[in-house]
Amino acid sequence: MAQPGTEHGADGEPLSGEARALLDALPTPSFLVDARGGIRHVNPAFERLTGQTARALVERGLDLILAARGSPAPDLSRDAPQEFLAARPDGTSFWACLTTAKLPGAADRVCQILDVTAQREAEGALALSRQREALGLLTNSVAHEFNNFLQILIGYIDGLKRRLGDRPEPFIQRALTRSADATERAAILTRQLLAYSRRIAPDVRPVDLDAIVADLAGRLAPDLPAGIHLTVRTTPGMQRAISNPTQIEFALRHLVANACEAMPAGGTLTLSTFRVDPNDRAMHQPGEGTVGILVSDTGQGMSPEMLARALAPFQTSREAGRGAGLAIVHGLMKRQNGTITLDSRPGEGTQVRLAFPAAPERTLH
Repeated sequence: MAQPGTEHGADGEPLSGEARALLDALPTPSFLVDARGGIRHVNPAFERLTGQTARALVERGLDLILAARGSPAPDLSRDAPQEFLAARPDGTSFWACLTTAKLPGAADRVCQILDVTAQREAEGALALSRQREALGLLTNSVAHEFNNFLQILIGYIDGLKRRLGDRPEPFIQRALTRSADATERAAILTRQLLAYSRRIAPDVRPVDLDAIVADLAGRLAPDLPAGIHLTVRTTPGMQRAISNPTQIEFALRHLVANACEAMPAGGTLTLSTFRVDPNDRAMHQPGEGTVGILVSDTGQGMSPEMLARALAPFQTSREAGRGAGLAIVHGLMKRQNGTITLDSRPGEGTQVRLAFPAAPERTLH
């Protein structure tokens, strides 16, 4: 009979106390498996990483720590590194990298697991940064080409104004007025595209978010799809925001379009403002605090996977959607020292918060 604390493999060979002590002394989370893939021994570092006891891991194997229940466990007979999502009993998860090696002269294999969550997040952040840089360069190129054509149009319209400006015909006057208005809007769009591509900095100043939301809602309401009800909620006495009003409207139009597409059968679209006091520990905001705009809908919502990638360029939750929309809004917010956060669940709609630094009280007068 084996001594208490002695473990056996599939072949019945006991694990020596020396082998146990050597494995336990390793600072890297490690465990020993037999020829059939059963776990024979787990060291304390592995227990600390996974939050599971050695007995439970020996009895149930790596299935115990798999984050996705029912997914295949890593192959403990492979020498190549394997990455998988692991979960702890408290509900937290981490990305694990498993490496295995056969012990010389034995059927057992020693396995080690490293927490590579930080590495994966850094790689993801780098990839996202490269995507945004590529999108910025593309946007800048398109904006400059568009601006070249726009200058030609502006020149011809000015020439027509000088030659036809005194004509009494209503059609000519209407055509000149609408053409001039269209080129002015196009010039604003070009500046917005250039601002997103980080070639020019937006002009920020204290602005009244309540006034911006109320004005935009009044202009958007007549053009909303049938079945969508627009609600506006303001915050009386709220401080102004340090931001750019043109880019706020640009961002809100993107968000409203996304919200409408998420509610093909109709629903409620809400534009509201909010204030976070400077002493609110949850926001960790220095200075004068934070003010912002919340855009919420009662639409289809997003899955956790889509929510995690929502701000990445070219991402979309619709087959024919405009995937760059949220990435552009994110870029505009960063240029204004603002932030964008999303909260969404499938079937429960989406909330997008645009937060800006609050202007000092003295700038209100």
